[in-house]
Amino acid sequence: MPLSPSRRLALSACALAVLAPFASVVPPQAWAAGARALDGSRSPRALLAHGDALVVVALFSVPGCPWCEVVRRNYLRHLEGAVPGVRVAEYGITDERPFERTGPSDDTPQSASALAKSLGIRVSPTVAFLDDDNGELAERLVGYNSPDFYGAYLDARIAGALERAAQKRHE
Repeated sequence: MPLSPSRRLALSACALAVLAPFASVVPPQAWAAGARALDGSRSPRALLAHGDALVVVALFSVPGCPWCEVVRRNYLRHLEGAVPGVRVAEYGITDERPFERTGPSDDTPQSASALAKSLGIRVSPTVAFLDDDNGELAERLVGYNSPDFYGAYLDARIAGALERAAQKRHE
């Protein structure tokens, strides 16, 4: 019998809690070896412009951050396409490359670093729950200090963000 996504997250969190004391022994390069970042080439507005998506679950990270890799690999990578109404992106706090153009220029931040700055994000990993105006729909998750409960916190924030986005759409 396959495990539910919530149960898989809980088991991953338990494994991480057991392995956390050994994390400092593993060099950051090993954590990130072969790891591919989530797409962050488009702004939240562009990600939500088409389809039924309501929320962008955005990981703000820095290169070489082992905790960013844990969040990306164990909690976020599987969400894209698996949770209706959710898009997932990763934005580099220091990434100044312009977002892909998908329409006329507007007043939204034009790069990942500008987006992070506009939201006041300076710590990685930070997971924010954004609408198409870069408004936050739920309390962000800052850092990775609770591996036992991270999956539950993430699930609750996503549910709250989806509910708030649906309410805003009907206003």
